Amino acid sequence: MKKWLTMVLVLCMLGTLTACNKPKEEETLEIGYACSTMAHEWYAIIGQGAARRAEDRGVKLTIADPAMDSSKQISYIENFVTQEVDALIVTAVDPSTLGNVTNQAKVAGIPIVCESVALDNQDSYVGIADYEAAYAIGVWMGENAEEDLKVLVVGQPVYEACRNRVQGFLDGLKSTGAPYEVVQEVDGNGAKEDSLTVCTDALTAHPEVNVIFGINDNSATGGMNAYLEQGLDPEKLTVLGFGFEGAVGREALLGDTPYKAAVAMFPEYVGAKIVDAAIDAANGEAQELYQVPTVVITKDNFDQFYIQDEEGNYLTNFDAIDKLLAEQNK
Repeated sequence: MKKWLTMVLVLCMLGTLTACNKPKEEETLEIGYACSTMAHEWYAIIGQGAARRAEDRGVKLTIADPAMDSSKQISYIENFVTQEVDALIVTAVDPSTLGNVTNQAKVAGIPIVCESVALDNQDSYVGIADYEAAYAIGVWMGENAEEDLKVLVVGQPVYEACRNRVQGFLDGLKSTGAPYEVVQEVDGNGAKEDSLTVCTDALTAHPEVNVIFGINDNSATGGMNAYLEQGLDPEKLTVLGFGFEGAVGREALLGDTPYKAAVAMFPEYVGAKIVDAAIDAANGEAQELYQVPTVVITKDNFDQFYIQDEEGNYLTNFDAIDKLLAEQNK
């Protein structure tokens, strides 16, 4: 496997990861990353991207994986403060527990970059615009509709980001004037098996569904599997996902399935941007927001944004994402 993946696997086993092949005397910056977990594919790929960017830019990156344990995350951040890292990246397990320890970092003059979850004392935030990204795939669906749309939404309403995704999708769909009806919205808890269960019940009551929108890859593919297991006609179904986090979404999109499009959030690029943001912050050049671009990805444009290495592993085409970001910022 590509060395970035190997690094992350080592991280998962040992709890920390140092990504830099340059001699110590050449290292100008040391960055600590207190992530939330590397057990989820999204965060594992962020780790790969961060390691890849850190090596490219010649900085030392140490990733500490607390495995969703907030007390461990606090301990790891305390260690980074003691080590006097030049910048700190945090994906908070529980933001309500991090006030004291992140204030320690600020007192020590260590800038803080946040990913996914904002903190009150952050210097920079790296993330996506959920509503706008979902709006785009709603527009895509409306523009590609060939009949009245009977929509099943697989959400996770406990999270604001997921609520924004659902609302953005529906608003984008509505803007096209395509005839549609949301026949039911279910809570799939962001998990494939949970989504399969609740969608099975929904599809029993509403076999007329011909569009399934999921707030992440697992929600979308869980709903798709429920539809297929019901013996309904896959030719009549369009499945739309959000995230395109790794193998789950990629295999569904590239395979012979009703999964036709997804919002790609490029987690490997997120990893690159948190390192860029940390370097900027360490050099006194922090920006408040680093927006990660998104795109509606289909089979037709997949090769534009992903490349395969010699071993067949898919890597994000950073040059293509940089170009996309420049276009979206015009």
